[in-house]
Amino acid sequence: MNRSHFTMPAILASLLAFSAPAAAESIRLQNVNGYTVIDDSHIVLNGGARRHYLVTLRQRCPGLRFGMEVGLSFPSTTTLHTPFLEYVYTADDFRCFIDTVENVDNLDAARALIDERAAAEDGQEIPMSDGTAEQS
Repeated sequence: MNRSHFTMPAILASLLAFSAPAAAESIRLQNVNGYTVIDDSHIVLNGGARRHYLVTLRQRCPGLRFGMEVGLSFPSTTTLHTPFLEYVYTADDFRCFIDTVENVDNLDAARALIDERAAAEDGQEIPMSDGTAEQS
């Protein structure tokens, strides 16, 4: 009878491979010095006047809608190679794991992106910048 032998690092690597987003890419965060809570699943991190990062959480996070203080599991200047291993934590000690982190132009662009994705999930028409609409 053949048996496979796995070491703990091999098992952990296999689990991470299955839990990782398909298109995980590195993102460089610079001088994160503030944030704006959009809703209980999205935060925009501010890295100065020109740098903004949309953080999308894996699931809703208690306390975010009420503007509670939050902390991050990573430093203010870093490169996130695997953002899904990182988390946001609230004053109530909730750990809310991150799904994605992406660059956005500003807070309005982040909100528009969230709305566009929500409409696509719901199968609604998505307004285009030229005034037409696209069915998702």
